[in-house]
Amino acid sequence: MLRWPLLLLLAALLGGCGVQDYRQLATERQSAWQRVQSLQAQRATLALNLLSGARALPTVPPAALTQLELARQQTLALPATSPDDLAQLQRALQAHSALSQALAPVLAQARLQAGLLPLVQQFEALGNSIRVAQQRYQLATQRHNQLLASFPSSLTARVQGLQPHALLPEPP
Repeated sequence: MLRWPLLLLLAALLGGCGVQDYRQLATERQSAWQRVQSLQAQRATLALNLLSGARALPTVPPAALTQLELARQQTLALPATSPDDLAQLQRALQAHSALSQALAPVLAQARLQAGLLPLVQQFEALGNSIRVAQQRYQLATQRHNQLLASFPSSLTARVQGLQPHALLPEPP
């Protein structure tokens, strides 16, 4: 008979230990990561459109176009499917950094062409969207890690075997 009141008290005390918070943050984190991946894939696709338009420009050196195509292919070949695999993530971030560097000279020449200006503006908007999505991912990861360190949520984390997640490394 004494068991039921004790169980109810224990359930009430442990009810706020973050179980639902962990689920919500896991969903937020996964959603933010999928958004980052989606935007980066859009950027690689948009790079193909830029390549098509820039090939007709006499002011763009062929070497810059070749470098852009190689960086684009490398980006598509190295997707970071999970932010928890740090080695894979680092390789993917390096590929995206190489794409950014290869895009710079081509975009500079494309800005001078009225016909390619909308494409350049799409790149700029997409770059901003990627940064915002990465910040949202970072924020969700930080909130998850803070919840792991707080009491009594840390008890729930131990029971469920939850670990802290690494933040995205700074791009090289």
